[in-house]
Amino acid sequence: MTPILSLRLVIALLALALCVGSAASAASLVNAVQEADAKYLEAPDIDWVNDAPTIEAGSGEEDTAPKQQEISQGPVRAVLSYREDRLEDSEVVYIPVITVLADGKEVARLEGEDVGFPDPPVNLQIAELDPGNSYPEVVVSLYTGGAHCCSDTSVITASADGASWSTVDIGEFDGGPMLAADIDGDGRYEFATRDNAFLYAFACYACSETPLQVIAVENGSVVNVSSEPRFRPAHVSWLKDMIGNLAENGDDVNGFLAGYVGEKSLLGEVNQAWELMLVHYDRVSDWGLDSCNVALDDDGECPGKEVRLTFPEALELILKENGYKVED
Repeated sequence: MTPILSLRLVIALLALALCVGSAASAASLVNAVQEADAKYLEAPDIDWVNDAPTIEAGSGEEDTAPKQQEISQGPVRAVLSYREDRLEDSEVVYIPVITVLADGKEVARLEGEDVGFPDPPVNLQIAELDPGNSYPEVVVSLYTGGAHCCSDTSVITASADGASWSTVDIGEFDGGPMLAADIDGDGRYEFATRDNAFLYAFACYACSETPLQVIAVENGSVVNVSSEPRFRPAHVSWLKDMIGNLAENGDDVNGFLAGYVGEKSLLGEVNQAWELMLVHYDRVSDWGLDSCNVALDDDGECPGKEVRLTFPEALELILKENGYKVED
C-alpha cells in the first residue's frame, strides 16, 4: 500500500470513528435526559391565550396594495395604514404607519422601514400588559428582514394617571413579528420568546436549543420575568418539547446542552443538569469556545487577547452574562 493510500485510509477510519462516536454520544445523551426528566415527559402542553384584538398583516409577497385596518378595545384604537414610496427603479413599496388613539386623541404614531417587500409583515395588538395604568397597551411588531430575523417590537403604554403616553422598546428578536399572550392565565399578557443569546452560541442556528424567555412591561419598563414561579408550567411544557426535539435530532450535543442547562436553571434544577452536561458534552467541538480576556470595544472587537475556553467554562460564562443561576 502506498503512503498516500495509507494516509487516506487512516483519515477515513478516523472520520468514521468520529461519526460513530458522535452518534453514540447523542444516543447516550437522549437516554440520560429522558431518564433524568421522566417526570416532565407526561406534562400537559400549555396553550397560551390570545383573545385580544389583533391584526396580522402582510404576506411579503402580494403585488396588490395593502389595505388599511384598525382594531379597538375600550377607549383605545389602533390604525394600520401605509405610506407609498417609489424606489429609483420605479418599484412601489408600502411603509406601514401605525397610529394610536386614546379617547379619540392621537397619542402615538410609529412608522416602519422599507424591508424590500411590497406588503411588509406587521402585527398589531391591543391587550392588557401593564397593570400600572387604566388603559390597555398597544403592541406594534414590525419585520426588519434578513436571514432568521427579526421582529422589532414596541409597546405603547399610558402613564399611571393616563395623562401621557410613551413607546417602550421591547427589542429585536429572532423570527417574524411578535404578539403578546396570556401565558399563565391571569388575564395579563406577556411576550414569550426564545432567549436569542443561545442561538449560534455553541452550534448552528438550527442546531441550537434555547431557554424560554418571558418578557413583561411593568410601570413602563421592560422586565424579564422568566424565573417567576407563575410561569413554571410554561417552562415544563417548553422543556418537554426540548427533550422531544433532542430525540428526533440530537447530533449537535453542545447546542442542545447549552439551552437545556439554561432551561433547567429556570426550573431550579441547574445542578442536576450541570452534572449531566459534564458527562455528555462534546469535547471535540470548538464552536463558541474562543473568548476575549477583556471587555469587547464599541465595535465588538477584542482589544485584548483571545483565549480558548472549555465548553463548561464557556457555558458558565454565557449563563452568568444573561442572568441565569449556575447553582441551585
